[in-house]
Amino acid sequence: MAARLTSTAVAIPDPPPPAMPSVSIAGLDVAALAELLSGTRSDLAAVAHTLAAHALASAESFGDLLSLSSLAGVEKHAYQIETVRRVLRALRGRALLADEVGLGKTIEAIMVLREYQLRGMARRVLILVPPPLVAQWAGELQARAGVESRRTDDAQLRLDPDDFWRGEGVVVASLALARSARHAPAVQAHPWDLVIIDEAHHLKSRTTLAWKLVDGLKSRFLLLLTATPIENDLEELYQLVTLLKPGQFPTPAAFRKQFVDPKDPSSPKNRERLRALLGEVMIRNTRAQSGLKLPPRFVTTIAVEPSPEERALYDRIVTLLRTHAEDGGARRAAATLLVEAGSSPHAVRATLEKMREGERHGPALVADLAEAAALAARVAATRKGEALVELLRAHGDQALVFSRFRHTLSFLDGLLTSENIPHVSFHGGLDGAAKREAIEAFRGGARVLLASDVGGEGQNLQFCHLLVNFDLPWNPMMIEQRIGRLHRFGQTAEVQVYNLCARGTVEERVLDVLDRRVHLFELVVGEMDMVLGNLADERDLEERILALYAAARSEPEIDRGFDAIADELLRARGAYEKTRALDEALFGQDFET
Repeated sequence: MAARLTSTAVAIPDPPPPAMPSVSIAGLDVAALAELLSGTRSDLAAVAHTLAAHALASAESFGDLLSLSSLAGVEKHAYQIETVRRVLRALRGRALLADEVGLGKTIEAIMVLREYQLRGMARRVLILVPPPLVAQWAGELQARAGVESRRTDDAQLRLDPDDFWRGEGVVVASLALARSARHAPAVQAHPWDLVIIDEAHHLKSRTTLAWKLVDGLKSRFLLLLTATPIENDLEELYQLVTLLKPGQFPTPAAFRKQFVDPKDPSSPKNRERLRALLGEVMIRNTRAQSGLKLPPRFVTTIAVEPSPEERALYDRIVTLLRTHAEDGGARRAAATLLVEAGSSPHAVRATLEKMREGERHGPALVADLAEAAALAARVAATRKGEALVELLRAHGDQALVFSRFRHTLSFLDGLLTSENIPHVSFHGGLDGAAKREAIEAFRGGARVLLASDVGGEGQNLQFCHLLVNFDLPWNPMMIEQRIGRLHRFGQTAEVQVYNLCARGTVEERVLDVLDRRVHLFELVVGEMDMVLGNLADERDLEERILALYAAARSEPEIDRGFDAIADELLRARGAYEKTRALDEALFGQDFET
């Protein structure tokens, strides 16, 4: 017999009623309820108290997962479901989720969040993530679970910080911002029902502001997400576990004495005892245990020689950026144009028209914009467009073609139409019905899907095996997210990825660093994020590259700047691989669900 009991706030009369005997009902015991109803009639307050107790007991039973039916576009793997059950029932909502990269720790955390929300146990939720992941987390919550969130890049934070942190709902916050002296007191001022920390290895030292922030939070439930609980030595693990379950380990000195080999801080003593204690707070799923395997992916760069008109336009925009580097507004305008110039002259033209019509600039910048507009008007066709058509004709398979800009997509729409190549478009400007129609048309056999980065978010298109980056984000994580639309669990065939770029552009240099020199595209899904997390410079790569182009006065200066970025990425990859080997040696398969 299924039934649902809900409690409603009831005013308790004054004076209070006589004390009533407590009632405990496990599940819905019809016989017990009937006996109670046939006895002495209770007053309203006692009935409300009994119903509230029953609702609370039912909420925390977790017999069936309510969250499973509330998720969209999520492949619910058995190991993830069991992980969520263990977090809820055995670990009581305080856990270190240490799955290997690419196994879906984010989905597991969202499932736990929804489970608590649906049971009325999580009204205030705080999710702390590295700055580049704020938008990604907010998007995943919306796309996967229909959960709206406040973000630390919202205007509300600037207008009323106290109200932003005090209100109910889900907050997705930059850890760097939340730990700052300006915001930390407000973040810690009011209790949270659930706190989720992504990339929790950033809390490895109790001397950091990040660790102190989380240690000072008041929360009933706490999830720490990291594929690398240990990066250098075992004491990092101590710091994480102490946040989850203070007292699980003794003092730092006692922990070192009991568990750390003084000759090798990364090697544990008393392994069995350590594993037993960790098993009370930690879950780590592996690809080997999960049975999930991915077919290989192959990434190819196609560099085309731009036409003289394209080259003149690109060079003019680079000069424009350098000329106006000291003027903040002009620099931002020129930076936007440089990013668009790597995509298509059509994207550049649209922005130039908008800048000349709707913004007030100084006469020098206006003159430079007019010159750039004249150059853009002379470009009729593009060499990359020709290369795309040749590529699509050479491959008979369906293709997903990405571009960052709507005006480039419009250009490609006209190009493919003129070449009689069937296609559909998918971007953020479409309403929900149009998006669904485009995806269904692609699933139904449409030859090409032209997609923007925003439009492609949350779409799993494993039935397709060919991806073309018509233009290239300068942030490697955005490239990885594009590839992840196809190369993800559920894909059964080899995935071919083609990156188009024009010679002598930023995009060619970015690909040279990421692919030829650092080999980032060889990494397993999710590992690129781990590598980027090891960079000493926390700025977005796009921001660093724009600063480099604005400051450099010659090609050799630019070359040296990219050499420095490549060296830093190589060191970051080496650090990640060392950490991965350490974690595999320490944990193995001992903490799998």
